[in-house]
Amino acid sequence: MMRLLLLVLLLALAMWFGPLVLAQPGYVRIVVAGYTLEMTLVGLLSCLLLVMLLSWLLLRLLRFVWLLPSRSWRFWQWRRRQKAEQAFQQGLRAFARQQWQDAAALLQQSLQHHQHQQEKQMLAGYAAFYAGEKQQAEQLVQALPESDANTWFVKADLLIQQGRAAEAAKLLQSRMEQSTACGLGQLYLYSLQQAEQWQSLLEQVPTALKQRWFSKSQWAVQRYQIYPKAISSLVQQGQFSEQADYWQQLPGKERQSVAAAIGRAWAKANQGQTEQAERLLVNTLALADVELAWPYLRQIPLGSSVLQLRKQVQHWLRDHAANGYLYAVLSWLAEQEGELEQARLAWKKALQYQPELATFGAP
Repeated sequence: MMRLLLLVLLLALAMWFGPLVLAQPGYVRIVVAGYTLEMTLVGLLSCLLLVMLLSWLLLRLLRFVWLLPSRSWRFWQWRRRQKAEQAFQQGLRAFARQQWQDAAALLQQSLQHHQHQQEKQMLAGYAAFYAGEKQQAEQLVQALPESDANTWFVKADLLIQQGRAAEAAKLLQSRMEQSTACGLGQLYLYSLQQAEQWQSLLEQVPTALKQRWFSKSQWAVQRYQIYPKAISSLVQQGQFSEQADYWQQLPGKERQSVAAAIGRAWAKANQGQTEQAERLLVNTLALADVELAWPYLRQIPLGSSVLQLRKQVQHWLRDHAANGYLYAVLSWLAEQEGELEQARLAWKKALQYQPELATFGAP
């Protein structure tokens, strides 16, 4: 409404002032240095407006010319950023498809723009490593900032994948004194496991529990990846003792866990104490533990000392007839006694209920 009123007011002024100016246009005479300029007042005002307009246009032109280099530079920067972002997107797709050569080239190209530089370097390093360009991968990883925990993770991970787990463990050991990152801690335990440094692995368990490198559900699985192999290997090497500091410093829950009992049973069986090994398994193994324990149970050489354990498994099957892992245990026990046909039938039943057992292979 206000705009309409203003428009009406302007029109009214124009209707009143316009005829007045046309009827009496005025007269202006300017004399400068012998030159005389004569014109009407309306002409003078028109000239002033024209000069102001030309001056404004000239200033705009000069400003454009002045800023042209910087604008050109920003334009090429924008083009470079666009190309880098496009290469990054295409590199991620190639990485997901495991097309390592293409991923390495595209991710290397994406480094031309500084955005997400560290993430690009890590992915480019992995892609180059998987593509077989280890020197390029090493250069990319070495360029990562030393203060970032991700840098240490990538360095150690690539060492492990090259079969140099002991070097990775040594690298992470120095870093774990300064960092409590869960990812580094998990990788540190894995490197010790791959390097078969079993005593050092057990020594790190209290730290892992204190600093919560794993959630409760993750640690329930992790126990089976630590204790069975660590205890049985240390016993074989003559280095295991329940009075040793590295064992006594473990919480009682860990020392009494089923995973630790499997490790002790494995060690006893390897020493020919098959009856004691079977008794230990019967006393500690519960139905809920069978699935996690299976990959390690199947490696214990019980021989003919399987009667009590077989009875226990058959008892569980009465109420859990569709549990494929119980049939897998029966197959392993039958194979221990040399009953190969029974072992084959039980394994077939196990695969019927738990097809994923095929990944382990028949006992």
